[in-house]
Amino acid sequence: MKERMPKILKVDGDTWLPRVGAEPGPGGGRLLLFFCRSNDQRPYRVVELPPGRLDGEDDIDGLGTEELRELFARSTSMGAPAG
Repeated sequence: MKERMPKILKVDGDTWLPRVGAEPGPGGGRLLLFFCRSNDQRPYRVVELPPGRLDGEDDIDGLGTEELRELFARSTSMGAPAG
């Protein structure tokens, strides 16, 4: 089985790794989380997608760069760096 290359998104000089949340969001949809790989001082970002839009990690491969950018723009910052 071929190993899947993770999809990454570059926004404003940072590199973000999108991941599908394991649990449904508060609205019943799937959460899409963006983790910053280039700056450990950035919290992660999250956006909830409608039910059935993303079922798992493999579905991220079907999202184009522009769609990921749009979802990233709709996402909100969550968490804070440990310190």
